[in-house]
Amino acid sequence: SLFSDPQLNPEAEAARFVDAGKGVADVKAALEGAKYILMERFAEDAGLLDKLRNFLKQEAVLTARVVAGKEDEGAKFRDYFAHDELLRTTPSHRALAIFRGRNEGVLSASLKVGEELPGTLHPCEMMIGNHVGIENRNRPADKWLGEVVRWTWKVKLYTHLETDLFGELRDNAEGEAINVFAHNLHDLLLAAPAGPRATLGFDPGLRTGCKIAVVDATGKLLDYTTVYPHAPKNDWDRTISV
Repeated sequence: SLFSDPQLNPEAEAARFVDAGKGVADVKAALEGAKYILMERFAEDAGLLDKLRNFLKQEAVLTARVVAGKEDEGAKFRDYFAHDELLRTTPSHRALAIFRGRNEGVLSASLKVGEELPGTLHPCEMMIGNHVGIENRNRPADKWLGEVVRWTWKVKLYTHLETDLFGELRDNAEGEAINVFAHNLHDLLLAAPAGPRATLGFDPGLRTGCKIAVVDATGKLLDYTTVYPHAPKNDWDRTISV
């Protein structure tokens, strides 16, 4: 095959598989079919996926841009109209804001790596080529194999990995937001009920008695008790002494 022997001529090799009865109408169709077979093979390589995912987690930039014509409607997201930040250092509140803007159709979001200049190999394309053993040595099939690598990244793996990493970023950001909310709520619930001052709380009751509690200015419990000023106990003396 062209993959195992790049010295073969792609058109000449593909001509051997042209068969209209099998849906392979011409050389172009044969080469397209071979390209997609290799793309599927590369895209299912767990080791390659792990390498690319780890690389993107470290090096990718989270890019947000305003959708044309949405500037006024999405004014609350103006801080992210032209925003670039390393994925791995993006704090949860900014990640969630960008995702909200995208969900509302105001922002677009994507992952970028380095300067993607015309005519140059994307870093991830280089990683794919190195992993599967494809390199341009000016052999007859090298250009075609390079196209396979390019399509593997752009068509098969980029969107898959971007979706995967965005999902991970969202899950982590939402988890962190929940933890912050829980911590703040915990502090609120344990705060002094009337602000920074000593407070006496009185919960009236008949059968079960009246509950009394005292907290200091920081909300720390100082003392509590239950008194029974009403029938059937009518314990007025103790109630007054408390």
